[in-house]
Amino acid sequence: MLLGPPPRARAQGIFEKLGLDRLELASLGLSAGRIDPTQVEPATVFAITADYGDIAPRWRLVFGASYWESRMSDDAVNRFLDTLRANIIDPAGDDTLKASRIPLYDVTLSLGINYSTSRSTLVRPYAGVGVAAHVINAEGKLIKGTFVERSLDDIAAGFFTVGGFEFRPIPQIVFVGEARADLLSGFRSLQLRVGATYVLGPPRRTPG
Repeated sequence: MLLGPPPRARAQGIFEKLGLDRLELASLGLSAGRIDPTQVEPATVFAITADYGDIAPRWRLVFGASYWESRMSDDAVNRFLDTLRANIIDPAGDDTLKASRIPLYDVTLSLGINYSTSRSTLVRPYAGVGVAAHVINAEGKLIKGTFVERSLDDIAAGFFTVGGFEFRPIPQIVFVGEARADLLSGFRSLQLRVGATYVLGPPRRTPG
């Protein structure tokens, strides 16, 4: 104890430097839009966000969760069937492979940091980056019980970037439009969303 400050004091110092000691739920938002994943048909995505306020001037910490469901594209399924046909030995030539839909579901949990490029309280553009955990599930007769199904059913971590703007016509309501790109191993997606956010408590002022 004589050689340095106790660990708790050090932790408190780090939290204070990052502004995490001031975090509190500042707003809650709902949004919906369109997502276009690779090898998957475009789908509707629904999301909820929780803004935990400023950790530094113009920098905000945002948590989010989203859900969408779709199916593998016909091109992806046909390529899979072509690969199977090329590797199956069928001397009699009477074996058949029947295509079927492969539904896909994705629940995403995100943690990001957004930077506001303006101090305006009416229209405020922003950009951000973050990390996300994707809980993906796939099913269908074509892959049921196979290693393909097990490989598609996954919990994967990835990164995302986001950019958009906030429009705040009244103090408690913020309308949001944003574009987001997600990247993880073997999977990419682009989504466009619009929504509204309810600000808790008095209007927040960005320090600095």
